[in-house]
Amino acid sequence: GDGKTFPQHGQRVLVNYTGYLENGGPKFDSSYDRSDPFAFTIGLGQVIQCWDEGVAKMSVGERALLKCPANTAYGERGSPRVIPPGAGLEFDVELLKVK
Repeated sequence: GDGKTFPQHGQRVLVNYTGYLENGGPKFDSSYDRSDPFAFTIGLGQVIQCWDEGVAKMSVGERALLKCPANTAYGERGSPRVIPPGAGLEFDVELLKVK
């Protein structure tokens, strides 16, 4: 990344990502497949905790692998038909823009 533009609480960010089940598991979602980056606001709980915390540590242009234990992702509930209960997740995330 640029090493200087880090998102702050309350700022909107735009990311591209691919999500996998942990330990080399299958891909379950990708903004690249839709050619549609994902936008959210840092620190408001609009996304899983792992993203709120992890993306805030990235600078614009950076690409990172976020490893998300279940308790910072979807927990024991999982996400029906997509993420099993108690699953850890890994996301390849690229921070495109901070607004």
